[in-house]
Amino acid sequence: MGHDTGLYSGSPTQSDVRKKPTRDRILDGAVAVFGDRSFVEATMEDIARAAKVTRATVYAYFPGKVEILRALVARVYEVADGVCASLAARDEWSREEVRAWLHEAAAGWREMAPVIRVLAAAGSTAVGDPGGARDRSLAAHERYVALLADPRHWPDTPPAEARQRALMAVLQVESFLSIWIAGGWPLATDDPFDLLTDAICHLLGPALRERPG
Repeated sequence: MGHDTGLYSGSPTQSDVRKKPTRDRILDGAVAVFGDRSFVEATMEDIARAAKVTRATVYAYFPGKVEILRALVARVYEVADGVCASLAARDEWSREEVRAWLHEAAAGWREMAPVIRVLAAAGSTAVGDPGGARDRSLAAHERYVALLADPRHWPDTPPAEARQRALMAVLQVESFLSIWIAGGWPLATDDPFDLLTDAICHLLGPALRERPG
């Protein structure tokens, strides 16, 4: 998912910046600004300057900083939607497929790492409407579970069990990748994906082509 100053690796040229949709440029600028100073201290003028647009342009897309934060939350959900859809779309699940999928998931988290750090620093209260934020989170996780608990992957498993296993797998991946990649947790293992694959395969066991021992 150099990530500390934007969502895309490398140093974008002026031409690259101009080619990006204005809304995305504003959000990228907001990530850079919120990464350098607190949500309270940052101004819409700062975001406009980082995005290389006018302040009026920023206000044309977002009434204020809270709406920008909500758009950044939606960005993270979109990436997670894509990650879950990628596993759901595979015809058969095996340990090898799960491991390959986890590498894809890690790539998505690396892309989103600056956004996740910004949102963690801002806190849920900065986004406002805590009830709405909770509902959006529940709705997002319902989408993930619906994708991964598709009965075609769980022909011999009761639907309720399939849903719980799918949710537990999603939460395991989310929490591990967030603390490791976005949070910078140091890992001493040579291959962190090996243990993570074991854990996820255990949860998805009944749906795997080759059941774990």
